[in-house]
Amino acid sequence: MWSRFALGELNCLVISDGQPEPPWEPPLETFFTPDSGVPEQELREAVAREGTGRATLTAAYNCLCVETPGGLAVIDTGLGRSFLGYGPYLSPLVGHFTERLGEAGYSASDLTAVVFTHLHEDHSRGAVWSGEPTFPEATAFAHTAEVAFWTDSVASSLPGLERGAALEAIRLFGERLHPVEYGVEILPRLRTVDAAGHTPGHTAVLLESRGERLLCVGDSFYDPLQLRHPGWRTPWDLDAERSVRSRRRILEWAADENLLVHAYHLPFPGLGRVRRYGDAFEWQTVRP
Repeated sequence: MWSRFALGELNCLVISDGQPEPPWEPPLETFFTPDSGVPEQELREAVAREGTGRATLTAAYNCLCVETPGGLAVIDTGLGRSFLGYGPYLSPLVGHFTERLGEAGYSASDLTAVVFTHLHEDHSRGAVWSGEPTFPEATAFAHTAEVAFWTDSVASSLPGLERGAALEAIRLFGERLHPVEYGVEILPRLRTVDAAGHTPGHTAVLLESRGERLLCVGDSFYDPLQLRHPGWRTPWDLDAERSVRSRRRILEWAADENLLVHAYHLPFPGLGRVRRYGDAFEWQTVRP
């Protein structure tokens, strides 16, 4: 799946690296757990109020390509081919980014930049899955704190599968991986935004052209339920309290300024707008 749209003068393309299909969609209770601050009863009541009767989360992998004045960039790269980390049943359903990039008329060598919202494997492995750079002409960008975290001894306590892709991305890009700060224009029309908490250097990316804006939020939220319950955390939020503060700040900004939002894990293409809903928020899907 891939879909084109324009943002001002920027040509954009959402490419799905894949998404689980029933019966392989992950249960909601694996994302919103008592240990991450979501009691089982609270989750059941929230799903009941939603009125859909669903018990799973879609967990799409939506990679956003942008034709910038400096060349073609992609924000996050999917899981890559031959991925067995979540079980062999998932492997055929993901790892489709490069083939769909070709379907859209590009090659892997056309990419001049890879922007990582963070270095979890489902965002970075697509760039390095073969042991060689998937995008041989590309320069990479990740927040300074993100690069420091995965190369620090603190990260060594995490499971090998969780840190392997991050370390491989850092190794393979080498000097072509540029650590960046928040609030800087890393490419023409692309600016970094503080979204830390999910990981130490988790980064949102603001695209702006001719007065039109899109906020790419990475893993600031996984499911529309988190907009109704912005205090909900997941087991993958490394700094739980900061992740909640970041999520609420980003949702408030998106709602108050009517930003177009790209959400990596929401159902393809992951585009929508955020509206206020009482003291929380709700998601409204936008189709290109």
